[in-house]
Formats: sequence, C-alpha cells, structure tokens
Amino acid sequence: MLVVMPAGATTASPPSKVVRTLWDPAIVESSGLARSAYSTTRLWTHNDSGGGPYIYSIGRTGRTTARYELVGASHLDWEAMAGAKRKGVNYLFIGDIGDNRAQRATIFVHRVREPRLGSHDHLLNPKTYEFRYPDGPHNAETLMVRPSTLRIYIVTKAKTGSGEMYVAPKALSTKHVNVLHKVAPAPAGLTDGVFLNRHRYILRGYNSACLYRHLGAAPRRFPLPSKGESVTRGWRPGHILIGSEGRDSKIWQVRLP
Repeated sequence: MLVVMPAGATTASPPSKVVRTLWDPAIVESSGLARSAYSTTRLWTHNDSGGGPYIYSIGRTGRTTARYELVGASHLDWEAMAGAKRKGVNYLFIGDIGDNRAQRATIFVHRVREPRLGSHDHLLNPKTYEFRYPDGPHNAETLMVRPSTLRIYIVTKAKTGSGEMYVAPKALSTKHVNVLHKVAPAPAGLTDGVFLNRHRYILRGYNSACLYRHLGAAPRRFPLPSKGESVTRGWRPGHILIGSEGRDSKIWQVRLP
C-alpha cells in the first residue's frame, strides 16, 4: 500500500537491527507494541482483530512469559497499544479503534495497570473509555498517550489524501461517550505512533515513519527496515522499537535520525 507522507526533510535508512522474534504461535498478527516500565527487556503486544482480549508479555528471547485477559473488554478490532506513567503508576492502554468499513458509531480504549512479573492473577479489570468522532466514523490504527498527563490521541488511517489527529478530553468519563477533538492533519496510511516525551512523537506507516518535534511541526521522514503496524520507545536513548507482521514476526531496533 502506498503511504502518503507530508512534505519535510527526508533521511536515508537509519541504522537498525533485529532484537528479537515473537515465537508464540498464538501471536499471529502483532498489532500493538509497548515497552515495559518495570523491565529493560520486557515488551507487551496483542493480536489484531479476532485474537481475543489478551495482552502478551514478551521476554528477552522473544518467548511469551505471561498472557493476561482483559475481563469484559470489547475486542472488535484491537489495533494499537501505548504505555504511560503518572504519579508513580504504570499504565497500558489498548485501542479497540479499528473500523475498516467506517461503520462504528463509537470506539473504545481500555486502560489497565501494567502487571508486574511474577503476578499469578492473569485477569485484568480494565477501565474503559468510549469515544466518538465529531464528524462521523473513521478507521484508525494509531493510539498515542502523552507521558505524565495520560492524554489520549487517536490518528485516523486515511487510504488517500491525509488523515487527522484527534485528542480526547482532559477529563474522561467511563459512563458516557467522550467526544474527540480534531487537532492536526496527519499522513495517510498510518499504522501506529508514539510520544517520545511530552512534545516529540513518531507517526509510522507500513514502510516509513515521521519524527515530529512538536504538534504541527514539519516532520522528518525516514524509511523503516520492515513492513509492520507497531512502534514504541526504545530502551536506548534515540532509538525506537518497531514490530513487523505475521507468525514469528521480528522486533527491530531503529536509531532515530
């Protein structure tokens, strides 16, 4: 699929390498990726639609170390994952935001506390937020959470032209539908994104990504070493981790331009 990226500086392929392979046969289409806040080697992932309400803890060797079920969580089309910390508590956010036919009246984001290794309870009770767009349904695969504030951003996946970035209200309700607010245009064909800090963020497509210094800034576009749908912050400064697709999919470490 052709991914239309905005105008801006373009760099050559940055240094990259495979850092692990996801060996679990139950992970057939890794669609979200998040770095653990408790470990310098642990990753989290989940399957795309049809995979059930499960998140997987992935260790250094690429083997699954634990599987957790989000009790009662919707899982029509899980497309993205994000990690963030506030007031000493580490959270994982999972976005049930996919909508290939643009028919869903509302979408959902589930929030759980990140489980610690060694936990024997593999059932998680999520806090679920329901959202709607102000201008009708959209397909989206990009969920970002701003560090410290836990502000949720969702970016639509337009097939042509450009997508849009939406932000959730500061105060969220679990009882009523929350209305998203449009804040900026975005490239078409996006598959994920991540905040690197309070201001800098990455938006990725299948084959390339854009680095933004702040909201609305001109991006720096760079190619990615593998087609995929996920991105998270790397453990090494100035690096990101990206996921690829299919069984035995690879996780790549990519140095930012």
